[in-house]
Amino acid sequence: MSKPLITVVLTTYNRCRLLPRAINSVLSGTYDNFELIIVDNASSDGTSEVVSQLKDSRIQYARMPDNGGALTARNRGFDMAQGDYVTTLDDDDELVPDALGTVVEEFERTRHEGYEVVWFDCLDAESGQKSGTMPMPAGKINFEEYLCGRIQGDFWLTFSREALRGNRFNEQLKAHESLLWLRIHRTQKARYVPKVLCLKYREHGGARLCDLDVRLEQLEQTTHALALLMEEFGDVMQRVCPSRYGSKLAYLGLHRMAINEFISGRSAILHSLKYRFSLKYVLLYFSSFFLTAKHVKALITRRES
Repeated sequence: MSKPLITVVLTTYNRCRLLPRAINSVLSGTYDNFELIIVDNASSDGTSEVVSQLKDSRIQYARMPDNGGALTARNRGFDMAQGDYVTTLDDDDELVPDALGTVVEEFERTRHEGYEVVWFDCLDAESGQKSGTMPMPAGKINFEEYLCGRIQGDFWLTFSREALRGNRFNEQLKAHESLLWLRIHRTQKARYVPKVLCLKYREHGGARLCDLDVRLEQLEQTTHALALLMEEFGDVMQRVCPSRYGSKLAYLGLHRMAINEFISGRSAILHSLKYRFSLKYVLLYFSSFFLTAKHVKALITRRES
């Protein structure tokens, strides 16, 4: 019987210096029946030259006509994927040698139980600590626990092809991939395996989407993503974790005022107080009648710095 094919979707943009480490971690692994799809988000730093030097038939290279963001590039990779199982890899990270083999082993062992998503641990390469925290040692992941924020940090998610069928990222967003992950977990069984299979690198001198200054530049994107989260999952959140619902609603209100949408922002904050009372947001609500969007943006800076 032939070994199952696994697809690794690696998206990249202007990181030709870091990219070889990620690529080599896939090529040098102990499992060989894979396809590596490299989606280049219109890099201008010689990324195409780096990839062209790789002579391996398991590599597919797709160059986007322009930089539409990581999520658009990942969608392209998903559309190209032929594997029984599919996963993603950031261009500044790497897999451990037995990562792909472990993915296939875990899926083949539990697919008869209906599991279509498997989570694995990542290690912060600089600190040597796990980059995520789980509320349980192993086993089935509860969608409501995931939605309610009881799973924190970075993990390596792997999917059956069936789990991704018809599911794609919102290409209006540059980040906020968790919206798709939540949608998938709402309908598919997922489990957590406490094995470190991915190394996350954070200290390499480049800007990251989670950096405060980057997020402040993308306030409209973040506000839109928060609104989509509440629209799609707010009903469940309100029922199973009302305090988190109130917190997210207040955060949405804060962001709406930061982009000068004060009427809807105040409304969200006022509504949030029914679920999570906060004196800070009460004061913000009343003071917002005298604030400008610039003032609110400064509040976000102080809150998150």
